[in-house]
Amino acid sequence: MSCLCLPRLRALITGLLPMASLRVALPPAMATLAATLPALPAPGGGLDLRAALRLGLPPLPIPLALVDHISASATAVGQLALGLGINLLVPGAPARLALTLRSLHVNLHRVLPLPMSLMADLPGAMNLSLALSTIASLRASLGIDLLAPGAAIALKGALAPALSMAPLPAARVQLAARLAAYAKLAAAAKLLGGFGNLLPALELMARLDLPRLALNPGPLATLSLMLGLRSNLQAVLGLDPLAADLPLRLSAALRPLWSLPSFALPAASSVASTALAASFAADAHVLAGMGLGSIAKLQLPNLAPLSLVASLSAAGDLAAADCCTSS
Repeated sequence: MSCLCLPRLRALITGLLPMASLRVALPPAMATLAATLPALPAPGGGLDLRAALRLGLPPLPIPLALVDHISASATAVGQLALGLGINLLVPGAPARLALTLRSLHVNLHRVLPLPMSLMADLPGAMNLSLALSTIASLRASLGIDLLAPGAAIALKGALAPALSMAPLPAARVQLAARLAAYAKLAAAAKLLGGFGNLLPALELMARLDLPRLALNPGPLATLSLMLGLRSNLQAVLGLDPLAADLPLRLSAALRPLWSLPSFALPAASSVASTALAASFAADAHVLAGMGLGSIAKLQLPNLAPLSLVASLSAAGDLAAADCCTSS
C-alpha cells in the first residue's frame, strides 16, 4: 500500500523553486506551431481523413461531451494505476484511494506556501513548457530538430500539406468531429482493456463512490507543470535545472527558434485534420456495432483531480509505503 510522502514533496518543491524565476523570450511562431502539430502527417501515415469520411459511419448515440469525458476517464484510470498503483476497476479501489490521499489532506497545508511561490511567472513557465514539448514532439514524430541547422527548410516541407489545405465545408467539419469521437472511443476502449471491456468498465466507474480531493488543485497543477518543465529541460535540451547560469544557457539553446519562418494556419484546417490510426476503420466499425446508447445516461465521476495527484506522484516519485503511518 502506497501513500504520498510529504517529506519528499517538500524536498521536491524546494528543488523546483530556482525555475520559478526563469524569464525566456520565445518567438510567436512557437504557439502557432504547437497548434499545428495535430495537422502534420505522421511518417507511414494512418487512414487519410478524406478516405475516412467515406466510411459512412453512423452518428454516435451519445453526446460528444460524453465522448470527451470517457476519453479523459480512461486516461485517468491509466494514470492512477501508474502513479499510485491503484486500479479503479478492481474491488477495494476507493478505500485504497482514501488511504493514499489521507496524508495529503492532513499535511499539505504545511507546504502550500512553497508551490504558491512557484507561480511567480506561471504564464512564462507554461509557454516555455509548450515550446519544449513542441520541440520534443517534432523530433519524435517527424525527425525534425527545431534547434538544428536546416530546421526551417525541413519545417516548411512538413507544414506544406497543412498550410495548403482548403477549409472543409461545415457539414464535413461535423463529420470530421464524428471521426475524432470514434477515434477517442477506440483509444479509450484499448486503455480500459479492449472493446469487450468498454461498457462494463464504464458502468463500474459510474457506480464507484470515490474519495474527493478536498484541496484546491491549483497548487498541485502548478507543481505538475514545473515537474514537466524540469524533465524537459533535461531531456530536450540537456540542461541542469539547478545550474546557476541556467537562464543564460537556456536563452542560448533556444536562440535558433527565432530563425524559424512565421506562418498562418488556415482556419478550420486543424479542425479538419484528425489523427487516425491505421486500424481506425476496423475499430470504428466495432464501435458502431456496440450498444453505446446504454451509456448515454451514465454519471461518470470527475477523475481529473485524482489524475492530477497520480501524475504528480509519478513524476515526483512521491509514493512510499512507509508514509502511510506517518500522518
